[in-house]
Amino acid sequence: MPNEKKSSCVYCGNNPVPHFTHWYFETVNILLTPIRRALFYNRFSRQLGRVLKRVGLANGLLSLLVFFRLAKFQDDPAKCRVRRAQVLWEEGNKRGIRMRQLVLLGKPLDCYWAQKREGGKPLVFFGLPRPLVTASDSLDWMDDKRILKVFFQKHGLPVPKGDSVSSFKQASRLFESIAKPVIVKPRAGSRGRHSTTFVFTLADLKQAFRVAKQLCYWVVAEEQLKGPVYRATLINFELGGVLRGDAPQITGNGIDTVRRLVEAKNAASHPGVKDILLDAAASRFLARQGLVFDSVPKPGETVALSEKIGVNYGGSSSEDYAVCHPANQALFVKAARLLGDPIVGFDFIIPDISRPWQEQKCGFIEANSLPFINLHHDPLLGQPRNVAAQVWAMMQM
Repeated sequence: MPNEKKSSCVYCGNNPVPHFTHWYFETVNILLTPIRRALFYNRFSRQLGRVLKRVGLANGLLSLLVFFRLAKFQDDPAKCRVRRAQVLWEEGNKRGIRMRQLVLLGKPLDCYWAQKREGGKPLVFFGLPRPLVTASDSLDWMDDKRILKVFFQKHGLPVPKGDSVSSFKQASRLFESIAKPVIVKPRAGSRGRHSTTFVFTLADLKQAFRVAKQLCYWVVAEEQLKGPVYRATLINFELGGVLRGDAPQITGNGIDTVRRLVEAKNAASHPGVKDILLDAAASRFLARQGLVFDSVPKPGETVALSEKIGVNYGGSSSEDYAVCHPANQALFVKAARLLGDPIVGFDFIIPDISRPWQEQKCGFIEANSLPFINLHHDPLLGQPRNVAAQVWAMMQM
């Protein structure tokens, strides 16, 4: 359904996707994973891929598209709407790298052409450039939350207890066997779309399961870890940044209601943070915690207000690389080396990033094969990290 329009969806948040199209492609992608791994990740296919890259097949195809006026390039980074590409573009300009965006049939794509101005070899890539050779087939499956969980469990890395299910009967059995609260989410997908946290009851589980099912046939239910969500981005197996993301939340004083505390927080918020909304979604979210807008939280009690993370929902972001404990940095590097791919972004939950992970209940919840490196360039708080420079250095450009 290529003409299906994105619609406003409270469960998608600020990044809506067409539900059926997303469900179809993510579900089929999971089904085809074993076949792809057999066909495309063997010695012969890897060697063929290297040969095709060396002869510049992608660059040749683009040249043909441009020749027949089906495609063109645009050279203005300000016109590029993908911030991840913009930070690469900006760093490339400093390094004498010319970068252009592909426009196919009038539609800008997340596809780029780059070349060192001194006459270097052209490079064509989608999203982020990768070296000619990658050591693992994990690029094909790391975004699958269940495969990643099983893989990390096998290697002794921390992950929350839970599994992937396809029926509510399976979900109910799993729900009874793990600690509460539970988080329910699509097995494939990102940006917290159709995820439900603070699931305490079977009634909540039934609704959360239905919501997650809208984006994927399989649903993951797992123990909800406590703490901020950290995005650890690794480039060429070196830690580039550790961005802390917080959901919108308030702290009780024993006097004011949730509504009043939110109003006060919005009035004093950072200019880069959007207002916390007290809408129907927030009402349902609070209800799962036994609260309403007129509830009075206890002194010092922290109340989360949404599943969604970051400044666009009234939360916060902070680059915490400088305070990330060496043991945690080593854990992220180990995880990247196990996957064997030179670019990966991990979502990791831990109460205190400044303390060793072995002393806390924590875990990996997701891996991203195409991480938004711009998050480390544009934190609300903390010292920005130039991850784009690491990408170009890895590509030797």
